Amino acid sequence: MRRAGWICALLMVILVGTSLDGAVVGLAGRADSSSPPVATRQAFTVTRAMTMNDPTRRRGTVARQLRTYIEHTPRGATISIMSFYLSSSITWPALRTAYERGVNVRAILYGGQEGTPMPSISWEGVRLADAIKAGRDRGRRGSWVVWTRRTARGKDSPGTVMHTKFWQFSKVGRTAKVTMIGSYNNGDPPDARAYSAMVTLTDPKLYADVQSMFVESAKDRHARRNPQRRFSGEGWDLYFFPSTPITPKNDPVMERLRSIPGNADTRMAISMYSMQGRRGAWLAQRLASMVERGAELTFVVGPDVEASVVHRLRAAGATLEDGCWRTGHRRAPYAYTHDKEMTATWVTDGVRQHAAWIGSDDWGNGSGGSQSDQATIGLDSTWAYTSLNRLLAPQIAHEPDNLARCNPL
Repeated sequence: MRRAGWICALLMVILVGTSLDGAVVGLAGRADSSSPPVATRQAFTVTRAMTMNDPTRRRGTVARQLRTYIEHTPRGATISIMSFYLSSSITWPALRTAYERGVNVRAILYGGQEGTPMPSISWEGVRLADAIKAGRDRGRRGSWVVWTRRTARGKDSPGTVMHTKFWQFSKVGRTAKVTMIGSYNNGDPPDARAYSAMVTLTDPKLYADVQSMFVESAKDRHARRNPQRRFSGEGWDLYFFPSTPITPKNDPVMERLRSIPGNADTRMAISMYSMQGRRGAWLAQRLASMVERGAELTFVVGPDVEASVVHRLRAAGATLEDGCWRTGHRRAPYAYTHDKEMTATWVTDGVRQHAAWIGSDDWGNGSGGSQSDQATIGLDSTWAYTSLNRLLAPQIAHEPDNLARCNPL
């Protein structure tokens, strides 16, 4: 009954929800990547938006949204990219054209153990670096690419990566200071097989706070002490990892869960690619205790969620959904959740609260978790809660749920 209730509620959100693509709805489906006329770029505006790459129904949605923003970035503006890798045939032509028309492009990309270009997984990043080098040879300045050695702000430790995923635009059309943040790896392979979401906001303080981390990350050196950083603004909070150490006391996800009552007034939905290690265990224990006290939890189990986490949540009574399944397609045999998302609604002092969280932090200690560069934003609003539930609905409604182990990569 719980499962049926959640599916009905989420499908109702799909039916009645307003458009989540904001100003990009009419333009994101363009087949060509040529720049729009100057007048069109100048008139374009960005509104808040939340978008999911759905490999089964809306493949490439996030990439097309990014392409639209890039196409409407004016000469002299700056695009800042911090991404695990870049390998998108959708965004690359627009990014190249933007650079050629005078847009500054700055990127921080994962460079492996040696901090060098990685054409095998980040061919778009390599081409961007080559274009910028050619521009510098002609005297152009203002653009660059940094290939991080393992993490950007953490310790140079085996198994750590630069895993953050955000794009910032100093101006898009008439809109200044645009930030897009989430779990999406920008590339053709993720488009073909991975659910992953991004949220777009135009908050000036958020832009400045994220830029401060971008500038620090570009140095590609340990930030000393514990590199974990927290920021907040009107209706949002944001954390950056690495967190060394990470403990139940300083874990922002644990802090989040402690602030939500574990009772029958609470409903939560989580889609998680990876949840493992000591951190995964303490978060699973907290979630299980909330469910045992009456909270409802629907959990989409991604490919790297440990069996012990599944067992603990199942024993508590959570509804578990399959987050990795075969598609029958030869080139993309699996569809899976790459999300690191959560929604929750609860009651405090008689008032119902709504919130959503979206970012790159997998709930564990591994390469996608606390020891690597991550960014996750929390949004306190009915809009964020409703929007993300709408985007998660297809994963939750998918059948069958066999929870078999899979290796989608």
